[in-house]
Amino acid sequence: MPFDYLSMMARRAAPNPPRELKPVSKPAWQPVSKPLSEMRAALLTSAAIREASQPKFPSAGDASYRQVSSDPKVTDLKIDHRSHIGTDARRDPEIVFPRTALMSLAERGLVGGVTPFHLLFVGGIRLYRELEEDLAPALAGELSQAGADLAVFIPY
Repeated sequence: MPFDYLSMMARRAAPNPPRELKPVSKPAWQPVSKPLSEMRAALLTSAAIREASQPKFPSAGDASYRQVSSDPKVTDLKIDHRSHIGTDARRDPEIVFPRTALMSLAERGLVGGVTPFHLLFVGGIRLYRELEEDLAPALAGELSQAGADLAVFIPY
């Protein structure tokens, strides 16, 4: 059963006006073509996490993304998301960026492998055209080049 994240967030926007929900004009769901144990997985999160050496995410109106190493030993992570609910994630980025858990699944053979990097961007932006026409195709291209068969999205 799908989790209706956008509708839930639109209802929680009070006292601000609710977010306008835009239907996606070009759904890109693909059928599963092989067992999970043969799939290479990547993480996508809208938590605006980056490595400390990477440019900071701007405060608003940003449809850029960052590649972050899949290696859990890379720990110099910064969270630029402006959410007031980010306290726990700032203490432990694994909450919204579970690299260690994904790597563990791969080591146990439940997932066929992990891409060398994961993709992170800012959530809660209302740049609908840029999201659909620019960000989504760029992320899909990066995932394809990395050999990802599966992308796990963690909204923030």
